[in-house]
Amino acid sequence: MHLLYSTRDEVFNEISLLPVGSIEQHGPHLPMGTDAIIAEEIAKRVESEFKDDVLLFPTIYYSCSIEHSGLPYVGVSYITFYNYLVEVIKKALELSKAVIIVNAHGGNQAILEVIKREINLNREDDKKESYNNKKVYVFYPDYNFFQGEDLHAGTVESSAIKYLYPSFVKESKVGKDFSVKEGVFNTITTAEANSQGIINIGEFKIDINIGELFIRHNVNKLKELVLKILKENK
Repeated sequence: MHLLYSTRDEVFNEISLLPVGSIEQHGPHLPMGTDAIIAEEIAKRVESEFKDDVLLFPTIYYSCSIEHSGLPYVGVSYITFYNYLVEVIKKALELSKAVIIVNAHGGNQAILEVIKREINLNREDDKKESYNNKKVYVFYPDYNFFQGEDLHAGTVESSAIKYLYPSFVKESKVGKDFSVKEGVFNTITTAEANSQGIINIGEFKIDINIGELFIRHNVNKLKELVLKILKENK
């Protein structure tokens, strides 16, 4: 069930799915919303198989993208994102027994782990019993099933968008520089690490078959988590 299209009496479900992405550069060839597109697609496919148990929230697009300074992005600070998301999740927990954040942007991972721990472990300030025994989970798509490593706008993301929306991928704009300087995401930005803003270790290629495998693989992994939570909540 989609929250956006549900009435107030229909929104109470077992599990809320909250896709989280970003609006940021993904090389010269991919759309700014690549992470959001991937998170939303995985969540939508899972919701379609669990309509009676899952409530799909609208995607959160604006998140933490400071590692792309020097290149286009639209995001917020870690503090703003933390405060905003904690409030959204606490309200979601009033509708469901569990919230799964489906996050497809690596720059959010550190703060999402803090948010998860804060909500799951610190219940001292909760006045309502509505949060008792309710949990937040974070689902990160698995990119590690092919030779190489796609850290940003590389083989897997490019192939996934090619599979989902072929016309969105501007293959002719991809250059030949795939070198990556040490320290990317930690001490230097993507703009400083690679001239294209692509962070891919190993062979770079765009392959619809890889994209389809990636999406299907992660839909199945998210389904496993949903089934596990449903079983625990019986």
